[in-house]
Amino acid sequence: MEKKQIFQLLKAPCVELIQVIANLPQRPNAKKEIVQSLAQLLKTLQQIAAKPDSLDAKLAEFAFVPISHVLRSSRTVPVHALELCLECISILLKTGWKGDLSPALSGQLLILFTFLANPSSAENGIPATSEELQAAAFKCMAELLAEVSRTFQGKAYLIETANIPTLGKAVLVMLDSLTEAKSNAVRLQALAAVQALTSGIDDRDALASFLPRMVSSLTKLLTPSSTKRASFRVLERGLDTMSLLLLRVLSDRKTKDLPSQPTGHEGKDSEQVIRTKSWLHATTTQIKIALANMLKLRNHDKREVRHSLLQLCLRVIQDCRLSLSECIGMVTETMVTLAGRGGEHDTIENDLKTLLYSDQKLSELLRDSLNGWVISLPRHMQSKDDASRRQIIQQISVAVRLLNGEQTDLTRIDDLLASNLRDGLSNVLGDSKTPRLLVESAAPTTIETGLVLSNAQSTTFQPLELRLKGQDDMIREFKYLLQELAKSNSAVTVAQDLVNGTEFGSEETQLASFWLSINLLKEMVNFDSATDDFLDLGTSSIQDEMLDVLYANSLAKLTKLSSDSNPHWHFQALSLEVVALQASRYKTDFRVELVEVLYPVLHLLGTPNLALRNHTMTCLNILADSCGYTSASDLVVSNVDYIINAVGLQLNYQDISPQAPQVLLMMMQLCGPSLLPYLDDLVGSMFSALERYHGYPKLVELLFSVLGGMSEEGVKAPQLMIAIDEETTQAQSGKATSMTDVIDAIKVMEADALKRDEDHQKATEGSFLRRPWKDTTEEDTDGQDVPHENEEEEQAVQAPEPPPPAPRTFDIILKISELTQHYLTSSSPSLRASLLGLLHTTIPALARHKNSFLPLINTLWPVLLPRLEDPEAYVVSNALDIVALMCAHAGNFMKGRIEGAWRALKAVQRRTLKKTDNQSEKSKPKSTSLNISHGESGLINATATSDLDTYRPELYVSGPTRMISDSLILLLSTIAKHVAIREEYFDDVLDMLDPVLSRSDVREALESRNADAVWLRLFNKSKQQGPKQGPGIAHQIESFVSIATIPGGQHRWNFVQVQ
Repeated sequence: MEKKQIFQLLKAPCVELIQVIANLPQRPNAKKEIVQSLAQLLKTLQQIAAKPDSLDAKLAEFAFVPISHVLRSSRTVPVHALELCLECISILLKTGWKGDLSPALSGQLLILFTFLANPSSAENGIPATSEELQAAAFKCMAELLAEVSRTFQGKAYLIETANIPTLGKAVLVMLDSLTEAKSNAVRLQALAAVQALTSGIDDRDALASFLPRMVSSLTKLLTPSSTKRASFRVLERGLDTMSLLLLRVLSDRKTKDLPSQPTGHEGKDSEQVIRTKSWLHATTTQIKIALANMLKLRNHDKREVRHSLLQLCLRVIQDCRLSLSECIGMVTETMVTLAGRGGEHDTIENDLKTLLYSDQKLSELLRDSLNGWVISLPRHMQSKDDASRRQIIQQISVAVRLLNGEQTDLTRIDDLLASNLRDGLSNVLGDSKTPRLLVESAAPTTIETGLVLSNAQSTTFQPLELRLKGQDDMIREFKYLLQELAKSNSAVTVAQDLVNGTEFGSEETQLASFWLSINLLKEMVNFDSATDDFLDLGTSSIQDEMLDVLYANSLAKLTKLSSDSNPHWHFQALSLEVVALQASRYKTDFRVELVEVLYPVLHLLGTPNLALRNHTMTCLNILADSCGYTSASDLVVSNVDYIINAVGLQLNYQDISPQAPQVLLMMMQLCGPSLLPYLDDLVGSMFSALERYHGYPKLVELLFSVLGGMSEEGVKAPQLMIAIDEETTQAQSGKATSMTDVIDAIKVMEADALKRDEDHQKATEGSFLRRPWKDTTEEDTDGQDVPHENEEEEQAVQAPEPPPPAPRTFDIILKISELTQHYLTSSSPSLRASLLGLLHTTIPALARHKNSFLPLINTLWPVLLPRLEDPEAYVVSNALDIVALMCAHAGNFMKGRIEGAWRALKAVQRRTLKKTDNQSEKSKPKSTSLNISHGESGLINATATSDLDTYRPELYVSGPTRMISDSLILLLSTIAKHVAIREEYFDDVLDMLDPVLSRSDVREALESRNADAVWLRLFNKSKQQGPKQGPGIAHQIESFVSIATIPGGQHRWNFVQVQ
């Protein structure tokens, strides 16, 4: 486009704007027209500037004329008009004047931009201001400084003495806006102006005079604060500005030749800053403080901010290494933190690695910093500040990762790393003054096996639990450090030093060495597994040798439990991890080691420490998987001979520690009934131990708890879980004889007599010999006339006794049950109750074989009967339940014993009545009058005069009394149903169960013996007690009577109807 055409385009809007601004005094309403004219001029300038080199200095001056008229009337024009003016000037500066701006005009424009950018101008000159106006002013100021500094004359003009006040005022407005402005747009443009000024001034002394105020304002802007939070773009540009300022003023290239003292000519001007070595020292101190605040942005969540901070750090290290030597340490720490802070998409670490490879001095500096961090690690671990402890570990981790290469020698650090890691971790473990109290508790007599078995499928070890949360955090950081160390060339050297130190030092030091060596070797195995699979040289490596040494030490720790009664459980947990690691390494070849390993591992299943038990279960799962077994149960069953021998030795050699029998309990929980047949000899060893230590109630109780667990698993055998035929059980009960039964019996007797007569007649007819005695067996070829003598003898021989189901399991359960007779008289109530509970478990299974079960009843009955008079209610209740269970399974075999113990049963009933009466009198409410009296043989006879329709004795009796009462009701019901006691005893049963005949289970049990008697008892109650107890109870009894059926008989019989 030709200049004439451009001039014609500019002429119309310029003339129009001049006319409008000239008529402004006469037309106060022309403000709107001014804004419209400026908008048209801006649009025209943008259209022209879209084509390169369309504007020149002359056309720019022509377009600036009407704009200058508007600026002169700034007191009367709108703020928006001033904003449009600045936008037009910005276009003219970039495309029109460029570097040809006259010094006089540039000075005037700088004053103008400073005035419009200052927020206080609204009070002194213009009617109002806005954030948009301030941002536009700073934008124009930055463009003005950039265009002026293009030429040497312009740069010299900026620092002329006459312009220093103007420039100083502009700098003050820029820096004040950085700290005071609320708009991020204003801050961004102010930072752009500061950058342009810093780049435009070549005189370092002049720029140094602005440095203190600049650094102070940038520090306020870049220090993280909760009150004034700048946007990440402002922080990014602010860090870039600080980096540029340090490069221009404090770089080593600019400060290496500074004089020690100012020269005489330079000292005359007291207002000018003279850069000397003393000035540099003072400035460096202030810069260090400023950088310490700025470096807090290393944890900022925006990648752009962290990248700008990394550039600032690199600026200090690469360009200001000598001048800012005091800042190198914290800058290096920040660099390392930034490298470890980024995610997988962050390029900071890659950029830093590239710089380290290209700059050997930077690598050496990072190595020196790493050496200092390693040396200070034990001291930091003694601190209570978890943040600083985490930071030092992270710095070492990232520095090791960054320096992992061949170009940096870390031999000096390798020598320190193992010992300082050991000391640092031991200090962390020493935070707890009482290490043995870490998660440990007193050993109970029995343990909850469900907690262990719930983790039966776990194949990953959980982190070791420590007493303090801060310790757990430090352990995680150390593990991350070992992951990075395992990938470096220093791993083998450090691992060797750690493994060699596992047996020396204090307990915390040994534990620290043990933990570090195990986890480092784990990470090395995981990192080198792919390489080892690809390059199998057939020779053992140093890593394998170290694993073998650790395995030997771990196995010694696991088998040393008998000599050390209270070892630190973390040693045992770590030893389990080593065993699992060794098994994972050798796979099925590790089976030969199970002879020595399996029992020490199972031994820890008996510990009261839940974390250690979970560790043990995980180790078993890994052993099973590595050795080719389907599960931990399969592992135990397949190697049960090793375990049984070890446990037997523990019991036979008078080792009374609780773990050995509890190992059996855990094995039973793991393997179920399939393991029980292998425990014959072991049960004998336990019986021997019971004989030797029968005077120790706690030990006896522990051993019987294990025997009870074995019984619980044994009764789960399929052969012992077959249900007993109900008809067989019912056949043993003695029902009352009815007329139909008598007739049937007579018919059977007549048939038997007739059969005997026929047999006698046949025997008489064939009683004479028809051949010689010697020919009897030779001539009888058909074998039909005379039976053989051998056949007669075989018929005379009784059929052999059938064997018990699951003979080996059955024999163990029977032996355990028989053993309880010796300890049911123990002074420990809990032991007596546990023994009765054991019998409750085993009796249903033993009842499958009557020839073994009935002698057991005969054995237990003399010691079981006195338990009915036990002072503990729950023991009495359990004893009644056992007697009921015997009656249910033995039937009429219990008849004589029950009738012989009838006085004891009635004594239990009388004690229950007495306690019930006392409780009823004490708890009688005011609104209800209960008349509780003894029946002749009943439990309770009660009448009530209240609104209650149902008598509920459980509301007025204590728990122990109710427990005995319920068990007694169950026993009496079972006796009536399964035992053919005499009628007078059955009448006593009716009397004792009279108050609870309304219960369906009780009524059905009694009706199975004599339904007529039950019906008559209910009918009498409805007639005699109904009117006295009110309509509610009478109606209830009548309803039960209506359910009972009238006794049957012949159709010609007519029963008397009771009125």
